[in-house]
Amino acid sequence: MDTIIEEGFTRLTETIAELGERRGTLEAEILSDLSGLLEKMATLATPLVGTLGNQFLEKSKQDAKGELYDTVHYEKKMIVIGRAEEPVHYRPDDPKKSVQKQFCLLTEDGELAELMYSDDGFIIDSYLNPLTPKEAIELYGPELLFMLYRALHDYGNLQEELVVALDTTLAFIQQKEE
Repeated sequence: MDTIIEEGFTRLTETIAELGERRGTLEAEILSDLSGLLEKMATLATPLVGTLGNQFLEKSKQDAKGELYDTVHYEKKMIVIGRAEEPVHYRPDDPKKSVQKQFCLLTEDGELAELMYSDDGFIIDSYLNPLTPKEAIELYGPELLFMLYRALHDYGNLQEELVVALDTTLAFIQQKEE
């Protein structure tokens, strides 16, 4: 009986070692093509961006109290999937404009881009810079994958809660007096 237990235990340790090696190989393969994974995820998420996304400020004026007026928003909706910890110093379209905030976005037409906001104290405006999936991963890191997943996961949960609430409301409305 001891031999059977020993052989089983030995095989178990071998299996664990084999799985560890396979896991390392798979992780390396995934890490070698994060931009490909981001591209596929973005393609799958694109049809939902129009529903779950937001319209972002493109340009606005700011009064002395900090209130915005004459605001213009981008027509297309977008979702934020990353934020630069340290924004670039200057915008690519105008080196005289410094960047205060910088975000990585997925647009409703399936494009990845970074949105750079400048503020001179009177005018807040932005520059939408298109990115390839590879550039997005290089600039914002692999966290983009998690953030895109998280955005869809949270949106899915909200949709599920909304449907349950609508079912409950409809059942209440349709309830007949006996």
